[in-house]
Amino acid sequence: MLRLTPQAAGQLQQQCTKATNELQELTRFRKEFDRQLAALVGNDVMRQLHKATHNALLLADLVKEAA
Repeated sequence: MLRLTPQAAGQLQQQCTKATNELQELTRFRKEFDRQLAALVGNDVMRQLHKATHNALLLADLVKEAA
């Protein structure tokens, strides 16, 4: 079991809170970006783009594992 000093625990909590807030902000931005992009190009194109992006990330992970 790991024990932290109160100062270290407080610092870790602050870092966690900051990271959580940044993640929420990025998620909010991505959702709005996707909404606006879908309005411009259409839902079918958005589905194709999401699928292509997902496949590209899977391929990159596979290449990384193979290396």
